[in-house]
Amino acid sequence: MKIFAHRGYSQKYPEMTRVAYQAAIEAGADGFECDVRLTKDKKVICFHDANTKRITGNYKLVSRLTAQELINKADALTLEDLLGLAIDSRKDLLIETKHPVLSGGAIEKKTIDLINQYKDEIDRAGIEVVIISFSYLAVRRVRRSGITAAKVIRYGLGALISRSRVVAIKMSTLKRYPFLIKVIKADRIYVWTVNSKEDLRWLKRREIFGVITDRPKRASRVLKK
Repeated sequence: MKIFAHRGYSQKYPEMTRVAYQAAIEAGADGFECDVRLTKDKKVICFHDANTKRITGNYKLVSRLTAQELINKADALTLEDLLGLAIDSRKDLLIETKHPVLSGGAIEKKTIDLINQYKDEIDRAGIEVVIISFSYLAVRRVRRSGITAAKVIRYGLGALISRSRVVAIKMSTLKRYPFLIKVIKADRIYVWTVNSKEDLRWLKRREIFGVITDRPKRASRVLKK
């Protein structure tokens, strides 16, 4: 079972900063997870929220700031920088494209273009880059590009009707409906966000491909011993 650091080692360090991802490497994570949005200058930035209020205390829309402004104000990383770190450290990467956004499918296009730009380096590193999203349309766009896509699922019904071969399911949903592991038609299941020892041990006994966790060090101790 692979361990993906959710926004880096975000339980201990500022989310989606270089220090958080570097700490995730040292904690034994097999891969990184991040969220991406488009900036004013059409760069792909690793940022979860639509605005900067929670991170900086000041309300500014991510889409109205340049990548450099977000780097300066919020210590943000561009996806290109994170991809470089993943390649250098040989860590898999899960990239969640955020929706709904006014720019529509532009975030998938830019993300796909970036992955294709670094395809040779990704192949040489032996890592896998997967794009995930709550949006069915986003997942469809990614599939058409030939890059692996995963549908993010929050509710049980969504899991039952999903036709995606790769899915990411919310931990509380899976515990409430454990039969989903057997009945959904996915070849690969990621589970988010898994932080407690109890939940990690529960998943360890089941056929799960990967866990997405804020606490990669704890996950490594529980799942790899």
